[in-house]
Amino acid sequence: MPYLGAVKVAAAVMAVMIVAGIGILGVTVMKRAGGGKPETANVLPAAASAAIAAPTAFGEVSLQLPPRARVLDMAMDQQRLVLHLQLAGREKALMIVDLETGRSLGMIRLKPDPLEP
Repeated sequence: MPYLGAVKVAAAVMAVMIVAGIGILGVTVMKRAGGGKPETANVLPAAASAAIAAPTAFGEVSLQLPPRARVLDMAMDQQRLVLHLQLAGREKALMIVDLETGRSLGMIRLKPDPLEP
């Protein structure tokens, strides 16, 4: 049987590939489970730790909205508040507020696409 040698070689190559794959999988799992450098495993980058820091109090602030504007929705993260506004004339805008100071950082006016009916 002349093809028996080729079958033996193929079986040996497949066995080596299976063992190598299991080894790579094991190393990857150990690295992701914390088997890497334990002294840096729980250290946050400086920007991330600053974002988690407790916010400073700014007291009572009056935020000036445009005339006849209505707040439709709002969203926030650790540092910013985004107000979704409906302005007079059915125009919409986003106002970004800095939560550390309570001041408006600016407004983004949302214009409809002129190609849509």
